[in-house]
Amino acid sequence: MKAASTIRSVKVWRAPDVMDAVMLKGQFVGHRYPPHAHDTHCLAVITGGELAVDVRGQRRVCKRGDVVVVVVDADVVHSGAAAGDGTWKMRVEHVQPAELAAYCERLGIPRRERFELASPFIVDAELSRHLYGVNWCSETDDDPFKRSEALACAIVGLHARRPGRAGDLPVVRSEPALVRAIRRRLREDLHAKVTLSTLAAEFGVTPFVLLRAFVREAGLSPHAFQQQERLRAAMPMLRKGRPIAEVGARTGFADQSHFTRVFKQLTGVTPKVYQSAFS
Repeated sequence: MKAASTIRSVKVWRAPDVMDAVMLKGQFVGHRYPPHAHDTHCLAVITGGELAVDVRGQRRVCKRGDVVVVVVDADVVHSGAAAGDGTWKMRVEHVQPAELAAYCERLGIPRRERFELASPFIVDAELSRHLYGVNWCSETDDDPFKRSEALACAIVGLHARRPGRAGDLPVVRSEPALVRAIRRRLREDLHAKVTLSTLAAEFGVTPFVLLRAFVREAGLSPHAFQQQERLRAAMPMLRKGRPIAEVGARTGFADQSHFTRVFKQLTGVTPKVYQSAFS
């Protein structure tokens, strides 16, 4: 790296539950990465400004609005330099090849140590959202269930993009009985502290099968279903004037800010605004 003055702020941390990745969140000004290679895979989401990236003869100016994910395999030479007004922000996951392979096995999809994509630049809003969510949730230690689900969706999505290898993913048939049982489990225990892996283990299936079957049958992910059920239980209590912090605690949210964030995300208003309509 060049002089530290070109780096406005950088945070780096280890994420044991995300393939033991090294996470980075950074804001840069006029910075330039010379040609180099990592011993890890690099999954980067540009969250602000513009960064010109060169990888194996391919070049792209990546911007936040492009929802571009940059995927560079280990030992692949690449470089980057500020573009536009000279500033950019990004979130990155650095993953060891062996950790990726082990995670694929735990997830229930074919083992792979490399991504081997046709292009390192992927324009995909959903994939960008999942990778950003994994990084953000890891940084704030927010909701392990959400984090585990976002990671699974991201890795499955990247696997499906391998040229000629999308058919390698296991076939998941309709599983109405399994999905009913999982729904009942999450509905009856709003405080359930699960992850995609622990929930799958409870029901004797792989995380991949659980996720695919649930989304197909229910139309939303297991984590989204859990949040929906928590809010459905919370709304009657809010209408009766119960304290917001108490309602959040009784319906399985980590704290009042978590409750407020999810409530607003799903309803468009805060619990306080919703409650005031019934006072």
